[in-house]
Amino acid sequence: MQKWEYLVVRTFGGVVMLANGQEVGTMTSGQPIGQMLYEFLAERGDGGWEVVGMAGVRDGTEIVLKRPLQELEEELEETTEE
Repeated sequence: MQKWEYLVVRTFGGVVMLANGQEVGTMTSGQPIGQMLYEFLAERGDGGWEVVGMAGVRDGTEIVLKRPLQELEEELEETTEE
């Protein structure tokens, strides 16, 4: 059965502020400072991530990405379960 990993990204003003709850951008003088959303998504797309959902939230947008778990990771999980 296919297993997935997820990445939840919070943006503000076109800048990535949080990724899976980890701060990756900051606010300076009321302006978001960090990686632009387009660049962030392009890099993640190269890594096999795809956007599967998004929603407007207070102070920005939340975007959900997913990708299949790597086969090597699944094999490691199976061997540790035995």
